[in-house]
Amino acid sequence: MIEFIKPEERYIKSYWEAFDAICKEQIYLAVPEAFPLESTITFVKSAMEKGIPMLFAIDTKTDQCVGWCDVMPKTETVGYLGTGLLPAYREMGIGKRLIGELIVLSREYGYRQIELDVWRSNSRAIHVYAQFGFVVSGVVKEEHRLHGNAVMEDVVQMRLDLLV
Repeated sequence: MIEFIKPEERYIKSYWEAFDAICKEQIYLAVPEAFPLESTITFVKSAMEKGIPMLFAIDTKTDQCVGWCDVMPKTETVGYLGTGLLPAYREMGIGKRLIGELIVLSREYGYRQIELDVWRSNSRAIHVYAQFGFVVSGVVKEEHRLHGNAVMEDVVQMRLDLLV
């Protein structure tokens, strides 16, 4: 069973491991590996102290973080969404539920808008974001590494207005 919780110190290391594993897939995230554990601990603790919208997806059988979703401040009223889920937990609706809960937390936090970037090749994610009401706000070409090779690909910029 998967449980969504606000970050707790005891899960930071498994969050970092999940982040690193997803980075190393070189498909979804723009960095090839996780940031150092020490800076990740600082990052998560700071988010916790500030009450920034962030959830860990915890597998209750293994008591490990298997994914996350966060909306980090871009400005006082605009947040930037980041999310990831280990391969074994995809295609089960977990990511969709995680994003839905983060949208609620983002409204409560006071954001008026959420922005995100996604590779055009990640059509599944683009479809999920669109289901939540995210709209394309721009497209830019960017170089990234895909399995060790430099690739030029469109980055689809999306936004969700939270004002009702």
